[in-house]
Amino acid sequence: NNQKQLEMAVGMKNYRPEEIKVSVKNNELIVQGEHQYKDNNRSERSFFFKSTTLPPGTQVDHLQSRLTDDGQLKIEAPYIEQKEATKSIENQKK
Repeated sequence: NNQKQLEMAVGMKNYRPEEIKVSVKNNELIVQGEHQYKDNNRSERSFFFKSTTLPPGTQVDHLQSRLTDDGQLKIEAPYIEQKEATKSIENQKK
């Protein structure tokens, strides 16, 4: 069985779950965050963007993400390890 589990953690300590968006486009995992803070004296906005290429065989339909109590965004997805075919080429004498 070549099925394995892809696991990643992204530090999102100051972000709430509704401020985080996880998506996949063209085999790129994209994590975006936008945090806004306002009080009587000031307002603050912060942005976060991270993109990484997923390994071949990643089952993006089963990708899951969750924000832990300590601010880590855990991302998991099963993937099937792809064996690269290797072909030996014999040198020809002239």
